[in-house]
Amino acid sequence: MNFGYLIVVSSNKEVDYLKLAYALALSIKNTQKPGYDKVALVIDNPELIKNLKSPWVFDHVIKWDKETHWDGRSWMDQLSPFENTVCLDADMLFLRDYSHWIDYFVKHKELYVASKAYTYRGEEITSDFYRKAFTKNKIPSLYSMFTFFKKNTDIATEFFELGRFILKNPIEFKNLYMSDFRPKVVGTDEAFGLAAKILDIADDIAHDLDFPKLVHLKPMIQNWPWAAERVTEHAGFYFNMHGNLKIGNYQQYDIVHYVEKDLITDEIVSMLEEIAWNKN
Repeated sequence: MNFGYLIVVSSNKEVDYLKLAYALALSIKNTQKPGYDKVALVIDNPELIKNLKSPWVFDHVIKWDKETHWDGRSWMDQLSPFENTVCLDADMLFLRDYSHWIDYFVKHKELYVASKAYTYRGEEITSDFYRKAFTKNKIPSLYSMFTFFKKNTDIATEFFELGRFILKNPIEFKNLYMSDFRPKVVGTDEAFGLAAKILDIADDIAHDLDFPKLVHLKPMIQNWPWAAERVTEHAGFYFNMHGNLKIGNYQQYDIVHYVEKDLITDEIVSMLEEIAWNKN
């Protein structure tokens, strides 16, 4: 099976996205079975890879600096070197083996975009605090942070091409489809949701699966009775040498989209590196 994970990053003055992608790649190598642990990195400056202690965690390094939108993931179908791909946000961590999920997608799907996310306590997120553009305009609420696709299939090609067209023409699509609530920015999630609505394929690409389980740590959707600007204002983030993660008192077992970029410290990277070295 030709399968791999794709991570797309670019240089940023405020956030070291390569560091986040490196931590994610290490966590993939540490938890996934052989054949399910390949990682491709798309980056505007591949020379930066030389500064990493274990650059081998990236099986492919692809130079790309031609994006015409701030989120290069929208070009994932053109960038992936794999026949079967899951494209991920860089600020995520894998905590156990998820190869059984991949087997399902490869066998049954040509395109899948996650449509559910969970709090760190395992509750399905129902709040639209950050997603009123979706609910008010009746747009499928998709999470592009986990997108599976088979390369060069009709449904994926049409979907991604329309998504890119939306990103290049955001004002026109806001006028046509987002009159009830106009977001300040049309990002990849909005573009994917709109593409699914226009093509009438939401039920095909994002039907109600119990997996993948994605823990989404934006603070105002954690079902707390108080406001918060950061999850870690109210719940600690504890990663240990065994590759285990606790958030507050809750052990995490699913893919965690931690959002707060500074949570991946040099200490956590070092622990992930040591786990990888001992494994290999």
